[in-house]
Amino acid sequence: MELREIFDLVPQAAEQLPRGAFLTAGGDVWNPMTIGWAQFGVIWGRPVVTVMVRKSRFTFSRMEQTDVFTVSVPRAKELAKELGFCGSRSGRDVDKERESGLTRSPARAGGADGVRECGAAFECRIVQKQMLDLDTLDPEARARYYGSNQALPNGDPHMIYVGEILAAYSL
Repeated sequence: MELREIFDLVPQAAEQLPRGAFLTAGGDVWNPMTIGWAQFGVIWGRPVVTVMVRKSRFTFSRMEQTDVFTVSVPRAKELAKELGFCGSRSGRDVDKERESGLTRSPARAGGADGVRECGAAFECRIVQKQMLDLDTLDPEARARYYGSNQALPNGDPHMIYVGEILAAYSL
């Protein structure tokens, strides 16, 4: 896949991310999680998407059991209710496939199944992961995003996943 083909979809993702997108991991449980942060670029000569998942999230266990994920990006101003549901309900407690109103879009290139109702998908293979070191983080960002109101006593840091983009396409 050509870089141009992949990065033609990035403006849509960048515009939508502040309102949310869906992250799904490979494996036996389809559990779309709402994300609002991602980074697109080229590292090690490969097109990549970098996503972050807190250790306390159900999706963290899903990501640790696989080597693939997909970022599904809704069309502008669509799926607000579904993003809210998937961002406020844990897959530990609910079957998001049954209760979210969303349906699977089968992976086309070896990534995880995405979200059919979205406008674009980025299928990825994890090429690097690392736990965020809160001691090296800007103090203002640490206070704002990892302060005392966290699910885990250590600030509930994110695992940073760098995924090589295997395919990017409109749905």
